Amino acid sequence: MKTLFLALSILSTSFLVGAEKPQETKKLLHIGGGVYDIIHNPTNALVQVEYRPFIPKYPFLRPLVSLMGTDKATLYFCSGLACDIFLKKSFILTPSFAPGLYFKGNGKKLHFPIEFRSSMDLSYELKNKGRIGAQFYHISNASIGRKNPGAEALVFFYALPL
Repeated sequence: MKTLFLALSILSTSFLVGAEKPQETKKLLHIGGGVYDIIHNPTNALVQVEYRPFIPKYPFLRPLVSLMGTDKATLYFCSGLACDIFLKKSFILTPSFAPGLYFKGNGKKLHFPIEFRSSMDLSYELKNKGRIGAQFYHISNASIGRKNPGAEALVFFYALPL
């Protein structure tokens, strides 16, 4: 999984060389739902809210703040950086990385409160500058905890332009 994410990240950065500078897109509020721990226990529902502002000086980079919760009272709060890569006129590939705090609730034990989220989004930009898309991510403690089981999630979202 990590190798796939790394390969996609390296491949996607090659688009930056010839990509046109994106038009200024507004701040985005991602609202989504999906499945948490999709590979090992795909019965856990999740909801997620994520805020990604726009920085005019760095049009491809977006800071992010995200909160995810599951039906098992698991919470994950993170903050990091996303990189918008415009593939075609309206398609955007967005890798991101965000360290955060994990609260198990009644869900999966990840063995450490500090976890790191590596994600990849594929979205379609609408005429109103909103986006619809899917996000896949892996949460891991990078082996700084006793164990490192990790968890994956698949989220379908609408990004509301603010």
